[in-house]
Amino acid sequence: EISACLVGSEMCIRDRRNTSIIISQAQRMSRLVNDLLDTSHISTGTFHLHQQEVDLVKLVKDIVEQLRPVAPYHKLVVVASRKTIRGSWDAGRLQQALGNLLDNAIKYSDEHTVVTVTVAKEQATARVSVNNQGATIPSNEVGSLFRPYSRLQNASTHQGSGLGLYITKSIIEAHKGILWLEKIADEESTDQPRGTTFTFELPL
Repeated sequence: EISACLVGSEMCIRDRRNTSIIISQAQRMSRLVNDLLDTSHISTGTFHLHQQEVDLVKLVKDIVEQLRPVAPYHKLVVVASRKTIRGSWDAGRLQQALGNLLDNAIKYSDEHTVVTVTVAKEQATARVSVNNQGATIPSNEVGSLFRPYSRLQNASTHQGSGLGLYITKSIIEAHKGILWLEKIADEESTDQPRGTTFTFELPL
């Protein structure tokens, strides 16, 4: 097999590329099916949580480590103010929500830029922010961000179901939390940090 691969190296490279494409498309279809199922459960009121004690800092760090291999050209950084932040949450659903936010942060920012996840404990809440160094979302598009099947005007080159933020918001709200897009004081100012930051808070 090794000699065959050396003799036909171009064929081997092409086969590996085709295999990667097939795997990527299969994963995309799986995510689409799961998104559609979740949307159906949300709309029919059958979306449920399975809560248990969760260390949010560890959960965030674990998700970031899982994403590093699929985002080799981005620098993923975790900023945590405490060693542990514990609460009664659905770990799987929070992983899904944070994964959606990180996927978007990576997808809509250039290679070799930084994606930062900040975890902090407020008085009675835990707060998680995901920031990238991509383009700022125009204020006239913010209102449609969390609607199902909504896509940004500049998202035509990116694949997706248009359900990620809607499902993420539903997950956070099912935990009695809130999700929002951080505002930039002046979109035209060059002194303001560019990029996009989504933040959610969960009650402790």
